[in-house]
Amino acid sequence: MVDPALFINDFSPLGVHHNHKYWEMEMVLDTDWLPNKNNATSYWAYTQQVQTGVAASRAIKCDDDNDSIEWLKVYIRESDGTQTCLTYADEDEDVVWCIGETANINNEIGTRHQTTTFKFICLQERGKDQTAEVYDPGANEEAVKIMRIDNFTRGNIATNILRYEDDFVMNMTPQFIPNTFQGLDLKQDQHWRILTIVVDSETDIFDAYIDITTANTVIPADFHVDFTLADGAATSEVWTYSGGDPVVAYIINREQGRIDDDVDRDTIEYRILVACDKAITHP
Repeated sequence: MVDPALFINDFSPLGVHHNHKYWEMEMVLDTDWLPNKNNATSYWAYTQQVQTGVAASRAIKCDDDNDSIEWLKVYIRESDGTQTCLTYADEDEDVVWCIGETANINNEIGTRHQTTTFKFICLQERGKDQTAEVYDPGANEEAVKIMRIDNFTRGNIATNILRYEDDFVMNMTPQFIPNTFQGLDLKQDQHWRILTIVVDSETDIFDAYIDITTANTVIPADFHVDFTLADGAATSEVWTYSGGDPVVAYIINREQGRIDDDVDRDTIEYRILVACDKAITHP
């Protein structure tokens, strides 16, 4: 929020520069959240209305600006049993946006939580107060927890997946004018995904898309990742990536493989750049 104001031949700063200011927040969910228990593939960020009177408003949009979120409160249960409410938006327009989403699923033994991290930005003051209000989601709060990664499929199938990450990158920059502290708006540019696949030992399913003497070969559309949900029924969930039109899906890099005779895992990491289009199904 501030930088020291330094002057030649003075040892101590004589003051500070007051910079532009805003809040950045992260919310880590144990997988994700469904606003509608009757629609088990409609996750909140892509399907829940976030503006009053705008039915098509969404926190995350693939090929358009994300809509601002008019209601964002965080309820904290304190150690003494009281409850603190942090308010970032309370029917406020154009001050809070979702600016990032990262799903991280791990097959390693002992993993207790499979997380999705959402990032937000707020261009106004945050409210903080003790409250007796208790948020009661009722039956609609129905977390769909992923238990494990089953495979990654593009033509051939790789089942030796140790970790999978889907990072939805959003180019978003708060806009300021000189001599003002509060941001005026959010400049939104390109969206894309970076997929990280860590395999336990080698796989050959990406070999055809790594080229040394020519440009990399595009990964054909509709490759997918299969998961098993921890719902007691072993429900399958599939994330399918179309790559957009025209298809943008390329191997970015293959991290250095490490093979040792005295470790549990011999891992190799692949990273894929792909357009933001993703479909979630329960086949």
